[in-house]
Amino acid sequence: MKITFKQLELPRHKGFTLIELMVVVSIVAIVAAIAIPSWNNLIVSNRIRAAVNDWISSTQFARSEALRQNMQITLCPSSDGIQCTATDYETGWIVRTDGTIALANRVLQDTLPKQGIKMTPESINSRIVNFMPNGRLGTNAMLPGGYTAHITVRDDPPTNDSLTRHICIPRTGRIKVYTAAQYSSTACGG
Repeated sequence: MKITFKQLELPRHKGFTLIELMVVVSIVAIVAAIAIPSWNNLIVSNRIRAAVNDWISSTQFARSEALRQNMQITLCPSSDGIQCTATDYETGWIVRTDGTIALANRVLQDTLPKQGIKMTPESINSRIVNFMPNGRLGTNAMLPGGYTAHITVRDDPPTNDSLTRHICIPRTGRIKVYTAAQYSSTACGG
């Protein structure tokens, strides 16, 4: 029997060497270090966008209910979901009827608090938003320039001011949202 050189070769094992694995792990670590801050901005941006959209949805609901029920409807911050008790909207808010008799007030919508979000009325007059039976904002809380509400929405604690949003509502009830770059001190009438 004749033995050939090919038969004497040791079989090659397939797989990765330790050096190859370390290179791959290093590349993954570098990519993760670059991507994670961007990922955090994306999460914060989506959280702020969701809070703004929820507040706008409640505002539009309050306006439509004022028109539908032909009565004043109030949107206000609430920590208990029953009364207008809080000063900032991040504790949650309610939409309620605003009858002349205290017992006639009914909560129409209760929105839960927003975690990691700071929603601040820019003045005491912006804290409570009243829609009159004609769908316009109430005259009892008018700010200079004809705006009745200016809410600032940002992450808490603040990490990126460029993600801040300013919600302004003029007398007509049409909502305007400004980014930090678009916003100026006169944008909301103040």
